[in-house]
Amino acid sequence: MQRPSNLRSFLGNPRAVDTLVRAIERNRLPHAMIFAGPAGVGKRTLAHLLAQLLNCLAPSETDACATCMSCHKVLSGVHPDVRELGPEGAFIKIEQIRALIAEVAFQPFEGEYRVAILDGADQMRQETANSLLKTLEEPPSRTFLILVTTNPYALLATIRSRCRMLQFGGIPHDQIEHYLVEREGINPREARIAALLSNGSLSAAVSFDAGRFQEVRGQALRFVRLLFERGGFFQISPMASALAKEKENFQLWLDLVAILLQDAYFAHVSPARMAQIDIAQELQALAGSLPISTIVSAIEAVQKLRRSLVYNLNRQIALEALYLSFVGTRGRISDCGLRIAD
Repeated sequence: MQRPSNLRSFLGNPRAVDTLVRAIERNRLPHAMIFAGPAGVGKRTLAHLLAQLLNCLAPSETDACATCMSCHKVLSGVHPDVRELGPEGAFIKIEQIRALIAEVAFQPFEGEYRVAILDGADQMRQETANSLLKTLEEPPSRTFLILVTTNPYALLATIRSRCRMLQFGGIPHDQIEHYLVEREGINPREARIAALLSNGSLSAAVSFDAGRFQEVRGQALRFVRLLFERGGFFQISPMASALAKEKENFQLWLDLVAILLQDAYFAHVSPARMAQIDIAQELQALAGSLPISTIVSAIEAVQKLRRSLVYNLNRQIALEALYLSFVGTRGRISDCGLRIAD
């Protein structure tokens, strides 16, 4: 994946970029910040771009030049005043934090500012996090600390209270699709699917596996076909059992069921918007067998199941309940009866 060379080429989250630029213009950039948001949306990348701008030798009013020696060093990961650390094993260790504190106590070696980036900052035990508190509260001059996390509320409240939090969101699908085609050279059809399945994560879209996609989509299509054709429970139960055991593929499978149902909806209202062009005729035929209200209810039920995955869900029972609620009603999906595994 090609990394952006400056803020102008950063993809997504323009509000986060604008917030940082305005703070720099007003000389009010907080010395301790939390970059929080989903995985793969550019939090760590933006932290490095901020470090680049702070130390650029020839900056414009709002961006780094991307050509000076300092910019090249930051982009290459060798600038002596830009330090990144992350978990060694499962956690960031207290020895890492103590070494960082000792390092930032000195003035910058080469640049204007020292910038320390803690990636996976929520992976600190309490003792380790407590050792960082004084530095966050009274940071050395010309030093910025950026804590990067997907789960800011796993950080101690005392950490959060000493930092300014900047929230990141998912990157719009159309921007990811355009990036994949223009910058990564991926064919438009594959790029569109990768973007739809990325959940707003550029890194997830770039690592899209077309072979795995075809295999799992086949499983998802069989499930949707059984839903629409109201097949027997004896057909769905073994499928639900097998899918529930494939933990790594289950999320992708459920995402694909949602996309197939969405395409069935578009088959009714706007066929040109269908994503699965290669199987469009089959989806249109399936969609024609049900009223649009039933398809909308199915989409809502699958979305509910997707949201429930944050809990310890019994996936087989949930799928069977989803299926029975669909085939057992006429034109409406009822509550799926989701259960939490013991």
